[in-house]
Formats: sequence, structure tokens, C-alpha cells
Amino acid sequence: MSKYFPNKWSRIAAIPSDKFEPVFYDDLMDWKIAGWELPSNVACVIRARNLANSKVTEHVYKRMSYAEGKIRQYMTYKTHELIVCAEEALYYVHPDLLEESDADSE
Repeated sequence: MSKYFPNKWSRIAAIPSDKFEPVFYDDLMDWKIAGWELPSNVACVIRARNLANSKVTEHVYKRMSYAEGKIRQYMTYKTHELIVCAEEALYYVHPDLLEESDADSE
């Protein structure tokens, strides 16, 4: 049986705001959004959200080639939007965006 850790949010909420160090928006974005780190044994994380029912599935890959195959599979079905986290960047992929870029290239 797991230990129960009580939720103490009311104690934290009761602390006056001047007791907390302010965090600027740009600092927060650099720290939390641009500061991700993947473990050395992970090449890519794909979070796929089903457009019909909003169910989210997450895939973790050690090899980028397998991740690319999964992305191609999702884009063939055109049923999911993807957030792809690789070592160098975060990518947002949506089937509607792909159709627009295909039309622009013609």
C-alpha cells in the first residue's frame, strides 16, 4: 500500500505573495519551455492527441528513425495532432497545417 501524502495547498495559499520571489515571463519561458532536457537514452518523445476524442498518447523512442516512422503513420491517418520533443527543438504538427503547406508548395 502506498503512503498517503496530504494535500497542503491551503497552507501554501495562505502565505502572503510578498514572501515569494517574483519570476518574470521571459525567465519562466526560458526555464520551463526552452529548458527541457531529455535523458541520454531518449532521442524523441511524441505526444499525440486524437482530434475526435482528445485522448492523448505518448510515445518515447531511443532512435530517431523509429520516431520518424511513427510521425509518418500519424500523418497518413490525419487523426492526431502531434507535439514532438527532440533534443534540438519542440515541433507542433497538425494535419490541417500539412494540407496548407502542401497547397502552398504547388
